[in-house]
Amino acid sequence: MRTRYIAAAAVLVGAGLVPGAAAAEEPGVPASAVVEEGATEVVLPTGERVAITPDGVLEVEGGAYSVGRNTDGERLVTPLHAVGEVAVGEYDAELFNVDDPGGEEPEPEPEPEPNVTLTGAWLDGSAPEMMGVAWAEVGTTREGGPEYFEGGSVEFALEPGRYHVVTFMFKGVEGDEADVIASIQEIRVGTKPAELFVDGKKAKPLGFDLDREAVSGNFQLDVFSYPPDVQEGDGAYLGFWAAPGGDLYAVPTGRLTGGNDVGYVVREGLTSPSGAADPYSYSLFRHGERGFRGDLTPAVHDEDLARIDADYQTLGANGEFTRQDLPEYPGYDAGFYTSTGKVALPSSRTEFVSADEDLSWAHRAYFPYEGGPESAWDRVHHRSGVLEAGSVQDMTWNNAPLSVGIDNIGQPWPPATFVRWDQYELLYFAPWMFSSSANGEGVMSEYLPGKITVFQGGEVLAQNSKIGVAVGLDEVAAGELTLSAATEREAPWTPLGIRSEAEWTFDYDPEGNPVLPVSVVEFAASGVVNGYAEAGTVQDIQLEFAQQPGADDQDCAAMTFEVSYDDGESWTEVAVDREGDTAAARLDLPEDASFVSVRFTAADEAGNTVTHETIRSYGLS
Repeated sequence: MRTRYIAAAAVLVGAGLVPGAAAAEEPGVPASAVVEEGATEVVLPTGERVAITPDGVLEVEGGAYSVGRNTDGERLVTPLHAVGEVAVGEYDAELFNVDDPGGEEPEPEPEPEPNVTLTGAWLDGSAPEMMGVAWAEVGTTREGGPEYFEGGSVEFALEPGRYHVVTFMFKGVEGDEADVIASIQEIRVGTKPAELFVDGKKAKPLGFDLDREAVSGNFQLDVFSYPPDVQEGDGAYLGFWAAPGGDLYAVPTGRLTGGNDVGYVVREGLTSPSGAADPYSYSLFRHGERGFRGDLTPAVHDEDLARIDADYQTLGANGEFTRQDLPEYPGYDAGFYTSTGKVALPSSRTEFVSADEDLSWAHRAYFPYEGGPESAWDRVHHRSGVLEAGSVQDMTWNNAPLSVGIDNIGQPWPPATFVRWDQYELLYFAPWMFSSSANGEGVMSEYLPGKITVFQGGEVLAQNSKIGVAVGLDEVAAGELTLSAATEREAPWTPLGIRSEAEWTFDYDPEGNPVLPVSVVEFAASGVVNGYAEAGTVQDIQLEFAQQPGADDQDCAAMTFEVSYDDGESWTEVAVDREGDTAAARLDLPEDASFVSVRFTAADEAGNTVTHETIRSYGLS
């Protein structure tokens, strides 16, 4: 899939394999979207930046964007304020391609005589400021759009046939709160001119009717008509993403024929009004079939949703981070995470999410960072999966102690932190150097400076100055591999985790399981709250030999644990009571220390080993 290709390229650039693309600049010619050096960010010709996360999801800072797909399924992300320039030909829509950026503006093709007139009217009968249009011939893969037009009337050409036409009408396109009216209609085109009218006077509000007052943080709307056995790029598709966004409406759909998958998906993140005594949020998802039908703003009661009681701790420093959720529904990939706003640390919040047997949830938060896309920053991950209506779960965020981790908390891209990535003929390594293993949490540090090296037989196969490295499969023989990683940082959001080091030795089988046989020692320490435990107390420690999820099962053969109270200047071995893959220990925490640092070793019965340490894993107060 092309939408995954650029995401993978971004990951590989971070691993030091692929150079960043450079922008071709010619006087008087609009620059196309280009990949910034560092390659997880695309700069649109209008200057906005669109980040592409490792799983292919897009991130923007705010504003309003129209999203379409070209015939290859690549996403065209156009700021709403620029659709006018697209409409009059100052920009070609392809210049906003974020999945294959840097291409040249396509040569104009001769335009056939128009035979279809599309007219749109707003809620009050006036003309919209702008219209976006995509169409698909029913029962075929012939399609077109997105195209943008100024005003409320446009002529274009279609070959004879029966078409589903997706339209968006806009008002307020220069701001972040543009209003949108969406529609899906059918038109037959023959030998005579055809007309299609989108009557905004019939439009109804599109969204959710909630039990509580809530403020929309952002929403994403996808409207489509896909042929049977759809492939990306086939069919008619228009998308819209806005933060915070304006009012959303849809014109009820009339009669449709053919076997296309016609419908819409709306995702919205909402929060309680500012200053609410008991904060709450909603992350909502709805999939509508056969176009816009029935109640477009159905009542959604709290009791029909899943509830998460979220406890937001600090990692030793008060502050805030931004919460996001990703609803994953088969066949309808989300282009963006849904944001539920900034959350104060520490705090608590009641969070409601849509519940459906086919809907799975991933959750994350990111700390603020400065210095642009190549600055180091942390993303905190949780996953709740499929949830039942009425279910309640607790979720604690920012769980110290910090340590080295290899569990990517179900992130699909890359498929694992240590993996033989057959699709790209690579071995890929990206340990999470300041992660958390408590309460199902993991912490991924982006653009983390340091040194990571792959060795075999005493020779260096690959090395990178940021934590993440890859090496071609043709450069690696079967046998033992060693990976070492070391990093230091000063993070404004935490005094914890200032240095981590790790080394793994493991057997590599080119024909075996692509999830490689590596492990860490995960641990939980009693009494740690907001990153700190009480000095001068006795602390219970629980240890677990943890393999990378998906790896072939191996039993723990050995485990050691050391502790330091002087940032690694000296270490003391701690007795552990191990039974199988788990062990217990106790620490007599000193009165005069400020931080606890930890070091572990482990080996499995196949001879694979790990050593890892983290300086300032948690604090003492």
